[in-house]
Amino acid sequence: MSLLFPSSGDTSTTTVTPPATTTIKPTTGDPCNPNPCGENFAKCIALHHSHVCQCPYGFYYSNSTCQAGKIFPGTVTLKQVYSKDIEDVNSTVYLEMFQNITNFFKDAFNLTDFKQTVIVEVNVTTGYARSENSVVNVTVMNIFAENTNETNATVAGKIKTAANKSSYVDQYSSTTYCAVFQCDTRTTDCQESMFPQCTCKSNFSKTDWDDRSCSDCNSDCSAQDNEYCAREGGVPQCHCMINFKREGEKCVSCPVGYSGQNCENNSELILIIVGTIFGAIILSLVVAVSIVSVRAKRSQDPEKKSLIKPKYSSPDTSSETRIFPRVQTTSGHANPGYQPNPYEAHSSNRSHFLDGDYDDVYEISREPEGFRMQRR
Repeated sequence: MSLLFPSSGDTSTTTVTPPATTTIKPTTGDPCNPNPCGENFAKCIALHHSHVCQCPYGFYYSNSTCQAGKIFPGTVTLKQVYSKDIEDVNSTVYLEMFQNITNFFKDAFNLTDFKQTVIVEVNVTTGYARSENSVVNVTVMNIFAENTNETNATVAGKIKTAANKSSYVDQYSSTTYCAVFQCDTRTTDCQESMFPQCTCKSNFSKTDWDDRSCSDCNSDCSAQDNEYCAREGGVPQCHCMINFKREGEKCVSCPVGYSGQNCENNSELILIIVGTIFGAIILSLVVAVSIVSVRAKRSQDPEKKSLIKPKYSSPDTSSETRIFPRVQTTSGHANPGYQPNPYEAHSSNRSHFLDGDYDDVYEISREPEGFRMQRR
């Protein structure tokens, strides 16, 4: 069995469990070093300049060892008003409350089979109005010898009789075993019995080292399903792996552009959008430059156009204009000075060659006296 350890709750509730089984003696330094409680499952709880020895649930500490007993759980309401310091197990006001409670129950029972009072929880309830005082409720376990003949009814009767005469305790009421066993209510459900069982709620599972809480996820949370288990605030939670998000009961891959935990990181999407915009701008510039270049090639100088005969001019047109004048020589011709004009095309279709818009074309005369210009 696990031990009941003192713990602090919220601002109004403190859980503490030191038993009243040893005589409190003031000490200096660390009261639990060296361990004064022995090696029989008892744990030393340090109080203000003192200590007490604590046993597992269902046992009481006696003669340096833990022995099985019979538990009678209940809650007492105190008449005194305490400050918040009562929540600190090492404070002087807690030590005062501890001594008063244990002495009250010793006087109430005054029986040889009564063995121990364990303080389980201190609950401080503050009034809604400033004039109202705080109410302190203390949950306790009174442990008797295992073979005792006492019952819940007889124990409660003795305590209520003592409370009517007490200046410290106001009221007493019996409570459940689950109330003093203290299963983790966030992850378990307590099954009531003298030795309660803390059963895991759905989606949780137990570990070998803790029988009062379920500190792990169940088997459905697995890497095969793209999930992992993590503890948040002491409670195990099943999460989707990185770059996955939950849709319904499954973890699915992040859509394009998203990543990270639950696909909350959209930096990739921003890069894709920016890249697309820049790509469109660059493509537009390339297209524009291409269009300008093609238009520049198609556009020609007006003077050059005037030197080029239209493509669709008739091939049998009688007028001829040429850029370069004809040169005649006598070689191979009746005129000894005649030479073929190298710039004159030999094709029968002269419309495929360049012609100018010149009105005057000059030729070399065949006269031996020299050149003579002729107008055509």
